[in-house]
Amino acid sequence: MVFKMKKIIYFLLLNLTIISIINFVNPLISNATTTAKVYLKTDKNIMQKGEEVQLTYYIEGQKTSAYNINIYFDETKVDFTSGDEETNIEKNRIIKVWYDKQGGSGAKEGELGKITFKAKENGVANFVIEGEFYTEKGQLIQTNFESTQVQIGEEETYLTKQAEQVQGTNTQINNAKLQTLRINLEGMIPDFKSDINEYDIAIKNTINNIEVLAVPENPNSEVSITGNNRLKRRIKYHKCIGYFRRQNK
Repeated sequence: MVFKMKKIIYFLLLNLTIISIINFVNPLISNATTTAKVYLKTDKNIMQKGEEVQLTYYIEGQKTSAYNINIYFDETKVDFTSGDEETNIEKNRIIKVWYDKQGGSGAKEGELGKITFKAKENGVANFVIEGEFYTEKGQLIQTNFESTQVQIGEEETYLTKQAEQVQGTNTQINNAKLQTLRINLEGMIPDFKSDINEYDIAIKNTINNIEVLAVPENPNSEVSITGNNRLKRRIKYHKCIGYFRRQNK
Protein backbone atom coordinates (compact mmCIF):
# COMPACT_ATOMS: atom_id res chain seq x y z
CA MET A 1 0.00 0.00 0.00
CA VAL A 2 2.85 2.38 0.84
CA PHE A 3 4.51 1.56 -2.50
CA LYS A 4 1.28 2.31 -4.43
CA MET A 5 0.80 5.59 -2.57
CA LYS A 6 4.33 6.65 -3.48
CA LYS A 7 3.66 5.86 -7.14
CA ILE A 8 0.42 7.88 -7.07
CA ILE A 9 2.15 10.86 -5.42
CA TYR A 10 5.00 10.66 -7.95
CA PHE A 11 2.48 10.53 -10.82
CA LEU A 12 0.64 13.62 -9.49
CA LEU A 13 3.89 15.53 -9.08
CA LEU A 14 4.92 14.63 -12.63
CA ASN A 15 1.58 15.86 -13.99
CA LEU A 16 1.89 19.13 -12.06
CA THR A 17 5.39 19.64 -13.47
CA ILE A 18 4.18 19.09 -17.04
CA ILE A 19 1.25 21.49 -16.51
CA SER A 20 3.63 24.11 -15.09
CA ILE A 21 5.91 23.82 -18.12
CA ILE A 22 2.95 24.19 -20.51
CA ASN A 23 1.69 27.26 -18.62
CA PHE A 24 5.18 28.73 -18.71
CA VAL A 25 5.59 28.22 -22.46
CA ASN A 26 2.13 29.42 -23.52
CA PRO A 27 2.59 33.03 -22.36
CA LEU A 28 5.83 33.19 -24.32
CA ILE A 29 4.05 32.01 -27.45
CA SER A 30 1.14 34.41 -26.92
CA ASN A 31 3.53 37.36 -26.77
CA ALA A 32 4.36 36.94 -30.46
CA THR A 33 2.66 39.69 -32.46
CA THR A 34 2.79 41.08 -35.98
CA THR A 35 5.64 43.40 -36.87
CA ALA A 36 5.03 47.16 -36.97
CA LYS A 37 7.04 50.01 -38.48
CA VAL A 38 7.66 53.17 -36.47
CA TYR A 39 9.07 56.07 -38.45
CA LEU A 40 9.70 59.82 -38.44
CA LYS A 41 8.70 62.36 -41.08
CA THR A 42 9.44 66.09 -41.37
CA ASP A 43 7.23 68.65 -43.11
CA LYS A 44 10.25 69.92 -45.07
CA ASN A 45 13.55 68.45 -46.26
CA ILE A 46 15.50 71.70 -46.65
CA MET A 47 15.23 74.75 -44.39
CA GLN A 48 17.13 77.88 -43.38
CA LYS A 49 18.45 78.98 -39.99
CA GLY A 50 15.66 80.46 -37.87
CA GLU A 51 12.93 78.44 -39.58
CA GLU A 52 10.85 75.81 -37.79
CA VAL A 53 10.39 72.19 -38.84
CA GLN A 54 7.62 69.89 -37.64
CA LEU A 55 8.57 66.29 -36.91
CA THR A 56 5.76 63.70 -36.88
CA TYR A 57 6.11 60.12 -35.61
CA TYR A 58 3.97 57.24 -36.87
CA ILE A 59 3.27 53.54 -36.29
CA GLU A 60 2.21 51.40 -39.25
CA GLY A 61 1.00 47.76 -39.37
CA GLN A 62 -0.23 47.37 -35.78
CA LYS A 63 -2.37 49.30 -33.30
CA THR A 64 -0.74 50.27 -30.02
CA SER A 65 -2.39 50.89 -26.65
CA ALA A 66 0.77 51.94 -24.80
CA TYR A 67 4.25 53.05 -25.69
CA ASN A 68 7.36 54.77 -24.39
CA ILE A 69 9.67 56.37 -26.92
CA ASN A 70 12.91 58.34 -27.13
CA ILE A 71 13.52 60.71 -30.03
CA TYR A 72 17.13 61.88 -30.28
CA PHE A 73 17.97 65.09 -32.14
CA ASP A 74 21.17 66.94 -33.05
CA GLU A 75 21.26 69.75 -30.47
CA THR A 76 24.08 71.49 -32.36
CA LYS A 77 21.76 72.02 -35.34
CA VAL A 78 18.23 72.48 -33.88
CA ASP A 79 16.46 73.55 -30.69
CA PHE A 80 13.31 71.92 -29.30
CA THR A 81 10.37 74.35 -29.55
CA SER A 82 7.21 72.48 -28.57
CA GLY A 83 5.55 69.07 -28.37
CA ASP A 84 2.19 67.51 -27.62
CA GLU A 85 0.97 66.54 -24.15
CA GLU A 86 3.12 64.32 -21.92
CA THR A 87 6.25 65.21 -23.90
CA ASN A 88 9.42 65.75 -21.87
CA ILE A 89 12.90 66.83 -22.93
CA GLU A 90 16.27 65.81 -21.49
CA LYS A 91 19.27 67.39 -23.27
CA ASN A 92 19.10 66.02 -26.84
CA ARG A 93 16.35 63.48 -26.11
CA ILE A 94 12.57 63.79 -26.35
CA ILE A 95 10.77 61.39 -23.99
CA LYS A 96 7.11 60.46 -24.54
CA VAL A 97 5.10 57.93 -22.47
CA TRP A 98 1.47 57.18 -23.37
CA TYR A 99 -1.18 54.56 -22.61
CA ASP A 100 -4.81 54.13 -23.62
CA LYS A 101 -6.99 55.25 -20.70
CA GLN A 102 -10.06 53.71 -22.40
CA GLY A 103 -8.80 50.17 -21.87
CA GLY A 104 -8.10 49.28 -25.49
CA SER A 105 -10.79 51.08 -27.44
CA GLY A 106 -8.49 54.06 -27.92
CA ALA A 107 -5.62 52.09 -29.48
CA LYS A 108 -3.71 54.12 -32.07
CA GLU A 109 -2.34 53.42 -35.54
CA GLY A 110 -0.87 55.95 -37.95
CA GLU A 111 0.09 59.37 -36.60
CA LEU A 112 1.07 59.34 -32.92
CA GLY A 113 2.33 62.86 -32.26
CA LYS A 114 4.16 65.98 -33.44
CA ILE A 115 7.24 67.87 -32.25
CA THR A 116 8.49 71.26 -33.46
CA PHE A 117 12.16 72.28 -33.74
CA LYS A 118 13.90 75.49 -34.76
CA ALA A 119 17.01 75.44 -36.97
CA LYS A 120 20.02 77.22 -35.48
CA GLU A 121 23.04 76.04 -37.51
CA ASN A 122 23.71 75.01 -41.09
CA GLY A 123 24.33 71.34 -41.82
CA VAL A 124 22.38 68.10 -41.56
CA ALA A 125 20.09 67.66 -38.53
CA ASN A 126 19.45 64.02 -37.69
CA PHE A 127 16.43 62.62 -35.81
CA VAL A 128 16.43 59.06 -34.41
CA ILE A 129 13.52 57.22 -32.74
CA GLU A 130 13.68 54.20 -30.39
CA GLY A 131 11.30 52.70 -27.82
CA GLU A 132 8.75 50.01 -26.94
CA PHE A 133 5.16 49.57 -28.11
CA TYR A 134 2.41 47.32 -26.72
CA THR A 135 -0.95 45.97 -27.91
CA GLU A 136 -4.24 46.30 -25.97
CA LYS A 137 -3.41 42.89 -24.43
CA GLY A 138 -0.09 44.12 -23.12
CA GLN A 139 1.95 42.21 -25.70
CA LEU A 140 5.22 43.72 -26.87
CA ILE A 141 5.10 44.65 -30.56
CA GLN A 142 8.05 43.63 -32.73
CA THR A 143 9.09 47.00 -34.14
CA ASN A 144 11.28 48.28 -36.98
CA PHE A 145 12.43 51.88 -36.58
CA GLU A 146 13.21 54.39 -39.35
CA SER A 147 14.96 57.70 -38.66
CA THR A 148 15.08 60.87 -40.75
CA GLN A 149 17.09 64.06 -41.30
CA VAL A 150 16.71 67.59 -42.64
CA GLN A 151 19.17 69.83 -44.48
CA ILE A 152 19.69 73.27 -42.92
CA GLY A 153 21.09 75.91 -45.27
CA GLU A 154 22.81 75.23 -48.55
CA GLU A 155 24.09 71.74 -49.20
CA GLU A 156 27.55 73.20 -49.80
CA THR A 157 29.13 73.04 -46.34
CA TYR A 158 32.11 74.80 -44.80
CA LEU A 159 34.34 71.83 -45.52
CA THR A 160 33.29 71.57 -49.16
CA LYS A 161 34.05 75.28 -49.59
CA GLN A 162 37.50 74.65 -48.12
CA ALA A 163 38.03 71.82 -50.62
CA GLU A 164 37.69 74.35 -53.46
CA GLN A 165 40.39 76.54 -51.92
CA VAL A 166 42.91 73.82 -50.98
CA GLN A 167 44.74 72.17 -53.87
CA GLY A 168 47.51 69.59 -53.91
CA THR A 169 50.85 70.35 -55.56
CA ASN A 170 52.45 66.93 -56.15
CA THR A 171 51.59 65.92 -59.72
CA GLN A 172 53.48 62.61 -59.80
CA ILE A 173 51.21 60.13 -61.58
CA ASN A 174 51.78 57.36 -59.02
CA ASN A 175 51.06 59.60 -56.02
CA ALA A 176 47.94 58.29 -54.24
CA LYS A 177 48.36 60.12 -50.92
CA LEU A 178 46.11 62.66 -49.26
CA GLN A 179 47.37 66.13 -48.46
CA THR A 180 44.48 66.98 -46.12
CA LEU A 181 41.84 64.95 -44.24
CA ARG A 182 39.36 66.72 -41.95
CA ILE A 183 35.89 65.97 -40.59
CA ASN A 184 33.32 68.15 -38.84
CA LEU A 185 33.68 66.22 -35.56
CA GLU A 186 36.43 65.74 -33.00
CA GLY A 187 37.97 62.42 -32.00
CA MET A 188 39.36 60.97 -35.22
CA ILE A 189 41.97 58.31 -34.41
CA PRO A 190 44.84 58.39 -35.23
CA ASP A 191 45.81 61.94 -36.18
CA PHE A 192 46.03 62.41 -39.92
CA LYS A 193 49.25 61.47 -41.69
CA SER A 194 49.58 61.05 -45.43
CA ASP A 195 50.93 57.50 -45.11
CA ILE A 196 48.03 56.23 -42.91
CA ASN A 197 45.12 54.80 -44.91
CA GLU A 198 42.49 53.99 -42.24
CA TYR A 199 40.86 56.05 -39.45
CA ASP A 200 37.95 55.59 -37.05
CA ILE A 201 35.82 57.76 -34.79
CA ALA A 202 33.18 57.16 -32.08
CA ILE A 203 30.17 59.45 -32.40
CA LYS A 204 26.73 59.99 -30.86
CA ASN A 205 23.91 57.73 -31.97
CA THR A 206 21.96 60.76 -33.21
CA ILE A 207 24.39 61.37 -36.08
CA ASN A 208 23.77 59.59 -39.38
CA ASN A 209 26.49 61.13 -41.53
CA ILE A 210 29.76 63.07 -41.30
CA GLU A 211 31.11 65.95 -43.37
CA VAL A 212 34.51 64.99 -44.81
CA LEU A 213 37.21 67.12 -46.43
CA ALA A 214 39.73 64.94 -48.29
CA VAL A 215 42.21 66.65 -50.61
CA PRO A 216 44.76 64.58 -52.60
CA GLU A 217 48.38 65.64 -52.96
CA ASN A 218 48.02 65.17 -56.71
CA PRO A 219 45.53 67.81 -57.96
CA ASN A 220 44.66 65.53 -60.87
CA SER A 221 43.49 62.73 -58.55
CA GLU A 222 39.88 62.13 -57.57
CA VAL A 223 38.81 61.16 -54.03
CA SER A 224 35.57 59.26 -53.44
CA ILE A 225 33.91 59.08 -49.97
CA THR A 226 31.60 56.05 -49.54
CA GLY A 227 29.62 54.56 -46.64
CA ASN A 228 29.06 57.95 -45.03
CA ASN A 229 25.24 58.09 -45.23
CA ARG A 230 23.04 56.61 -42.46
CA LEU A 231 25.88 55.12 -40.45
CA LYS A 232 24.93 51.82 -38.79
CA ARG A 233 25.03 51.63 -35.01
CA ARG A 234 27.29 48.90 -33.74
CA ILE A 235 26.53 49.40 -30.01
CA LYS A 236 22.88 50.20 -29.34
CA TYR A 237 22.13 53.43 -27.42
CA HIS A 238 25.81 54.24 -27.01
CA LYS A 239 27.76 55.02 -30.15
CA CYS A 240 28.29 54.17 -33.74
CA ILE A 241 31.54 53.73 -35.60
CA GLY A 242 32.32 55.23 -38.99
CA TYR A 243 35.28 53.99 -40.99
CA PHE A 244 36.84 55.99 -43.80
CA ARG A 245 39.21 54.55 -46.38
CA ARG A 246 40.89 56.32 -49.26
CA GLN A 247 39.92 55.41 -52.79
CA ASN A 248 41.94 56.96 -55.59
CA LYS A 249 41.04 56.87 -59.27
